[in-house]
Amino acid sequence: MSTKVKLFAGLIIAVSVILAVLSVWDEPLIVDEVPHVGSGYSYLKTGDYRLNPEHPPLAKDLGAFPLLFLDLDQSAFEDKPWISDLNGQWEFGRNLVYESGNDAQLIAHAVKIPMLLFFVLSAILIFKWGRKLYGNRGAFIALILFSFSPTVMAHSRFVTTDLTALFGVLFSTYFFLKYLKESSRKNFWFAAIFFGIALLCKFSTILLVFYFLILAFVYALANGRKLLVACRLSLVTALLMAIGFIIVVWPVYYLHTMNYPVEKQYSDTKTLLESYGNRYFADPVVWASDKPVLRAAAQYGLGLLMATQRSVGGNTTYFLGEVSRTGWHYYFPIVYFIKEPLAWWGLVVIALIYASIKFKLPKRNANLQIRSNAANKESLPTTHYPLPTSFIEFAMLLWLMIYWGTSINSTLNIGVRHLLPVFPFTILLVSGQMARLANKKQGPSEQVGKKKTWSLVSLSLVAILGWYVYENLHIFPYYLAYFNQSVGGASQGYKYVVDSNLDWGQDLVRFSDWVKENNIPKIEFDYFGWADPYYYMGATYERLYHDKYLNADDFVAHNRSNGWMAISATFLKGSEGSPDQYNDINYLWLNSFQPVIVIGHSIFVYHIFK
Repeated sequence: MSTKVKLFAGLIIAVSVILAVLSVWDEPLIVDEVPHVGSGYSYLKTGDYRLNPEHPPLAKDLGAFPLLFLDLDQSAFEDKPWISDLNGQWEFGRNLVYESGNDAQLIAHAVKIPMLLFFVLSAILIFKWGRKLYGNRGAFIALILFSFSPTVMAHSRFVTTDLTALFGVLFSTYFFLKYLKESSRKNFWFAAIFFGIALLCKFSTILLVFYFLILAFVYALANGRKLLVACRLSLVTALLMAIGFIIVVWPVYYLHTMNYPVEKQYSDTKTLLESYGNRYFADPVVWASDKPVLRAAAQYGLGLLMATQRSVGGNTTYFLGEVSRTGWHYYFPIVYFIKEPLAWWGLVVIALIYASIKFKLPKRNANLQIRSNAANKESLPTTHYPLPTSFIEFAMLLWLMIYWGTSINSTLNIGVRHLLPVFPFTILLVSGQMARLANKKQGPSEQVGKKKTWSLVSLSLVAILGWYVYENLHIFPYYLAYFNQSVGGASQGYKYVVDSNLDWGQDLVRFSDWVKENNIPKIEFDYFGWADPYYYMGATYERLYHDKYLNADDFVAHNRSNGWMAISATFLKGSEGSPDQYNDINYLWLNSFQPVIVIGHSIFVYHIFK
């Protein structure tokens, strides 16, 4: 790889990192960050995993690591949420960050910046992998699409497990495919280690178990091996994953539970799994939770069962004018469409059209097997294979099928962020088609008109990529609130979907600054977040409860803020739907009023008076 190529790729990543840092500098900890930061700090400080077991520790550890170098007040460890509560993660996090005299905004800056490591490493691997598969053009297209995705950018800065899951899936798949291509001892251990790391990223990465087993079996058959050999490779893959768990996950969980009192771990595990339906899974975890050698693995099992239970149980959310806890099968396809730039969808359409044009069915007597190529270990010749152009692309498509199928059937519909693990492979596949289209060779005998046509195609691709980057720069710094033009952009997105797609408590500091700049002495505020409004607003803040006022007349007669009130978009839209849709919020009367201003697309400010 030439120095110029490296420098240009580094420049793209550097620009995106700078934009990410600047965009998050005026934001507090968002909803999920408060328990994650508090939990991560408690792990590193005490070696006790009593908080937030429903998420693996990797992201929390990395985010909280800089806090070890700050002189933080430790009084949160003396309060009830830590000492006696069952998983008192929310209150402990708030106590540590906002109620112990610590500098909350310094903490927010310190914990968010390290999270960009997952983004940078993922961007580097996407570029490296894209270059091996599709050359420089494909690599740069993929890098631009990844680095300037508003969704990726938004979640690259948060202490959450979503971008971390993307990282885990990307790296573990890359090294597992390297092992399949070249079954050396070195590749075996790299694949095992990165599989273990993936399990520490997010519990949804457990899908990699089924994914890798299928890949190994298909790879053996596709290379002309007998069924027995395919089964043997699947067994070796199972061994690889077991070793990854034993040498990575188990030791990490051991370090995180070594000071977790045995009696409390057993009691917490038993209580948290009381409502778990399948006792064949729950009872062994409870049994192992107080065994000296097994309790580290039991803590992982507890988190996995809690995560799967929540995925099945769902979460009350607003979507397209409805409020539901059971979710919608069409939620993720629609949210994915409206949350990604139209420029991206233009590239997807072009890629699909080009792929369909180049698609050829095999000849009647053609050999359909993908045979190994000793000269090129990275990609397999698939001239006569009807669907994928290489086994690597087949592997990417297989992951997309598995993950999309799982997501569509999930009742946990709270954000496009849950789709982040499909982003790298989708981007690489689309970039590959774009590179093939842009690299199409013209022979010396081709007409000038055809050459002009392909030049126009290349210019069109550049223009679409330019539009894509412009969308990123245009929405800065409000990346979380990005919606494309099909729904009217960021200002209209709240009409379609809220929660972590738009409103995750990220605009509290901006709202506080606006209140101060406009000399508003008191304002009632219903805030969808876990940061403390009083910390930023002081006596100006008056808490507004969902059911505090029956209507506008009631508010005018009884408010203590001279008519000023503000509501987060998630609570505002939660009023939609019928009462049987788990709706206990009522702000429907505000539909008769226009907000004075909308802060960051997520906080609606009203001034209502007679």
